[in-house]
Amino acid sequence: MACPAPAFAPTTRLCYTPTLFSHPALPAPQHRAQTPNARRAALQLRSGLALSYSTLSHAHAPGQEVQAAAGLHLVMVLQGRLHLTFGGQAQRLGESGQAELALISLHRPARFERKDAAGLAEHRLSLQISQQWLDQAGLRLPSRHLGAERPRMGRALQDLGRGLLGQAQAGAATGLARLRLECQCLELLSEALSQAEQGAAPSPPERMQLARELLDSGAADHWSLADIALELDLHENTLQRHFRAAHGCSVFEYLRRRRLARAHALLRQGASVAQAALEAAFESPANFATAFKKQYGISPSQVK
Repeated sequence: MACPAPAFAPTTRLCYTPTLFSHPALPAPQHRAQTPNARRAALQLRSGLALSYSTLSHAHAPGQEVQAAAGLHLVMVLQGRLHLTFGGQAQRLGESGQAELALISLHRPARFERKDAAGLAEHRLSLQISQQWLDQAGLRLPSRHLGAERPRMGRALQDLGRGLLGQAQAGAATGLARLRLECQCLELLSEALSQAEQGAAPSPPERMQLARELLDSGAADHWSLADIALELDLHENTLQRHFRAAHGCSVFEYLRRRRLARAHALLRQGASVAQAALEAAFESPANFATAFKKQYGISPSQVK
């Protein structure tokens, strides 16, 4: 099966682009001063929106139960493993060694417990969003009581999570820093809810169509295979195998053909061979000419 000619639009780009818990007898948590570079902290950013994070180890003793407030609980693990229960419903994240995210809906308060042994290293963050905050924002809990959504952890969500973790560790001592932190929390929440709304994971043919659209957009021109696989929520070997079956060539062969198609369009617009070679990411004009002739049957200088 011949590798299809990539779709080409020279100007097109696709944009890809607190504590969580409180004891029932205690008042709602208030903001506490945070030490810059703290590896574990809990912050109440505003009424109804709280953030906690850890790049150390969790602080809950095994078997200790606390009360989780009603609302939406976003839990993301970037490194390590989490074994949680909400209302007796188990949630395991990071078991595969990969980053994972869960959105747990609590229509009423529920008991929370960390089942992991104390002291295990982790990089994780949690957002608690109250029902009142969601109502004011025109949002609903994404599922039934104790229901959990597992949005796919693509490149965008992981980048947002790591960025938020870094900003949180930098501290939120000033109003501007707190505003920045709150904005990043909202961006992460928005992306997570958007992914959850997309529903079930796409089938392999649908994923390969998404892969082709991503490559055609130009967004992945300088990505590694690992980056592309991460964006599509696939293992690298799985991506290569399914992409070749769907399109008759490897991912990078497709990207090379796409760059040559872009160079061909530029040559027809009057660009020099050197300019076209640079646009196609060829350092050597001679290598560019060889690849171009192999794809189009003529040399770059013959394009009119």
